[in-house]
Amino acid sequence: MSGEIEEVGEDIKSTTMSSKDAETGEVYVVVGKNDLHVLQWALDHAISPGFRICLVHIFPTIKYIPTPVGNLSRSRLSKEQVQVYINEESNRRKNLLEKYIRLCNDAKVPVDTMLVESNSPAKALLDLIPVVKITSLVIGTRLSRSTRRVRKGQYKGEYVQENAPEFCEVKVVGEVQQPKESFSRRQPEIPRHSDRNFLECICFSRKFY
Repeated sequence: MSGEIEEVGEDIKSTTMSSKDAETGEVYVVVGKNDLHVLQWALDHAISPGFRICLVHIFPTIKYIPTPVGNLSRSRLSKEQVQVYINEESNRRKNLLEKYIRLCNDAKVPVDTMLVESNSPAKALLDLIPVVKITSLVIGTRLSRSTRRVRKGQYKGEYVQENAPEFCEVKVVGEVQQPKESFSRRQPEIPRHSDRNFLECICFSRKFY
């Protein structure tokens, strides 16, 4: 294992992925608590020899911290108390991602991880796509723990699929492990957004083989 974690300061059915993915050899897979079926679909349908997986995990900004007397604003606690909770949450995320990393290792597919801090998962992901230049994205129907719809009749995964840039092909995988049809993308060129401040926090984690 090698690499380091970098934090950047929230402003920033069944078909295989298209030929555009061969240009990058990297498929981004959004994972939460229970998305093993999403990753498994990507491994079965979106990966060719020489490709790698990048796991994207979006987690909320910490505003309140549980205590014996209830949830308190972090501003009411000492820096040491806040840091202890932040470290606990960081360890929970690492433990959560282990099962996904293990699945990639079992499939002998190289894997990276990216942690994104945001309270608006769909927006954060749409902002992330042009910055990181994601051309292949696999996502579950809900994207996060919440089952609330972004708008009536539409879940977050479908919202991202509908609003993603033309150069990014998005596959939405349901709980039955069959992806919903994605749009046909025809624009391979990726626009540059060098000055865009897009996310509160992104952690680029180490590479696993």
